[in-house]
Amino acid sequence: MSVEFVKVAKASDVFEKKAKLIRLDNEDIALWRVDGKFYAINNVCAHQHFSALHQGELDGLRVTCPMHGWTYSLETGKAEAGSGQVKTYRVKVEGENVFLEVDKP
Repeated sequence: MSVEFVKVAKASDVFEKKAKLIRLDNEDIALWRVDGKFYAINNVCAHQHFSALHQGELDGLRVTCPMHGWTYSLETGKAEAGSGQVKTYRVKVEGENVFLEVDKP
């Protein structure tokens, strides 16, 4: 299986410390901009599988799920409060376009 980068947003549409919900190939992805850098994680909390991480509270590079308080690293996807992890995506910005790396069938 190979990978490719897919355009998902304009950089100007992703506001600092606010997530943009992206739907890509039936997956919900939370795209964050923190200190000008972009991060992308699967939007579904590992706890009870709510698609709500884009609505979570941000503290540095950690987001807390608004449903039950599990906290995840935007860099690694690992739970810092709770257990498990969420998938992370490599992000690339070219000009005004934001791309995510995805598996290509």
